[in-house]
Amino acid sequence: MKVRKTNKESSTEKQSIKHRNKIIAVAVISAIMVSIVIVSYKLDNTIVSSIPTIDSIRCDSMEQSVFHIHAHIDIFVNGQPIIVPASIGIEDNTCLYWLHTHKADGIIHIEAPNTRDFSLGEFLDIWKSTNTDLPPTNENPVIYVNGQVVTTTLKDTLLNAHDEIVLVYGNPPSNIPRFYQFPEGL
Repeated sequence: MKVRKTNKESSTEKQSIKHRNKIIAVAVISAIMVSIVIVSYKLDNTIVSSIPTIDSIRCDSMEQSVFHIHAHIDIFVNGQPIIVPASIGIEDNTCLYWLHTHKADGIIHIEAPNTRDFSLGEFLDIWKSTNTDLPPTNENPVIYVNGQVVTTTLKDTLLNAHDEIVLVYGNPPSNIPRFYQFPEGL
């Protein structure tokens, strides 16, 4: 003897099947999205992890914001200014070292995951490793910070917020910059 389902029972069963199918579809789509995020994250980290750490400074795929300050550097060789190039410390648009430049304006962006001291020497090491337009390296420069000569080495000259740093190789310019007017917000 066959039991015949009523229209009401049949309709409820159809709704239940539709509801179950929606849940399955949402679960499948969610699993695909999670898989894409995981694969993308692993690929990104593989690329970044192949880039060397310089002076204990990593190259991260995103800018850091816990410690975020800016300094400015001017370089003179026999009284003539040298352009500090853009993209020092930026590797193939995949990562940024905690010390880097965006533009050829001499502004050093210091963006790290924690507060710590950074030195001029560390910035120059990153420059030498990530840019073909190298700073002069054949002699020790005279170092000025905010217009005052300092007797520290490149490795011991700290980068502080809004410092104006001047490196002079050979004869000095007629005027040593003492101050840099940072753009609003920096």
